[in-house]
Amino acid sequence: MLVVFFRGLILFTVVFLVIRLMGKRELSKVQPFELAIIVMISDLASGPMQSRDTQIFAGVIPIIALLILYGIFTLVIQSSNKVESVICGTPSLVIYKGKILEKEMKKQQLTIEELMEQLRSKDIYTVQETAYAILETNGDLNAVKMEDATGNSIPLNVVVNGEYADKNIKMLNLTRKDIDKKLLKKNIKLKNVLIATIDANGRFVYQEKEKKV
Repeated sequence: MLVVFFRGLILFTVVFLVIRLMGKRELSKVQPFELAIIVMISDLASGPMQSRDTQIFAGVIPIIALLILYGIFTLVIQSSNKVESVICGTPSLVIYKGKILEKEMKKQQLTIEELMEQLRSKDIYTVQETAYAILETNGDLNAVKMEDATGNSIPLNVVVNGEYADKNIKMLNLTRKDIDKKLLKKNIKLKNVLIATIDANGRFVYQEKEKKV
C-alpha cells in the first residue's frame, strides 16, 4: 500500500511539473494540440499508478518525451504564422454589423443556440446589437456591441511576426500592397514588425521586433 502511495506521489509530481512547464494558460484556453498532450499525459500516468507490474519509468519517460514534443511544437508555431494556422487554426468572424455570417458558422460547425449562449455570456442578447463577434481558435467567442464600436471596421492584426496576416487583410478589404504602403510611410520593413494592427478608426499601429544584441 505504501509503495502505491509513493508511486502516485512521484507521478503526480512529474505530471504537475510538466503541466507547469507548459505555461500558465487556463485549461479552457488551450489549443487542440495542447489538449491532446494533456490527455495523453494523464493516460500515461494512470497506468503505472494503478499497476505494480508496470515500472514507474514506463510512465515518466513518455511524459517527459511529450514535454519535449510540446517544446518543439511551440518553437515551430512561433517561427511561422502559416504553421500556426495549420496546427491551431485561425480566428473566424461569425457576426458582422448585426448579421450572422452563415457560411463561416457552417464551416466552424457552430449552431445558433451555441452562438447565442456565448453572446449572452458577454451580456449581449441579440445578434442585431452585435457589431462583430469573432470565434477564437480555442472556441471562445469575443464580441463587441454596436454602442461600444468606435468605427466601421474591425481592429485586426495585419502583420504578425514579420508575416502578412492575409485572412485579416482580406477581411478589411485591403491587399498586401496597401500594407506595404503603410509600412513604407513608417519607414519600416515587414520582417522587422512584431505586430501591426489597423484599428477601428483606420489607424495603422505597430510594434517592432526587439533588436538582437
